[in-house]
Amino acid sequence: MENGKQPIVPFLSNEGTPYDSNHLGLTKREYFAGLAMQGLMPIWSSNNPSHISECVKRSIMFADELLKQLEKPQE
Repeated sequence: MENGKQPIVPFLSNEGTPYDSNHLGLTKREYFAGLAMQGLMPIWSSNNPSHISECVKRSIMFADELLKQLEKPQE
């Protein structure tokens, strides 16, 4: 399973191993997008549907880029 689809707080089985992809909870991608959206909302705060849509798109873009950068080996 790719990193962005893994749970932010994985639930462990009784054996101490992570459950499979049928976990409950947010994925790392969803969590990071939500954090990015919190930062963008003051900039895009509007009832205009196109502004809301743009805020969501940018939040996902930032989350995806963060996950991409985290996959790179550390220098």
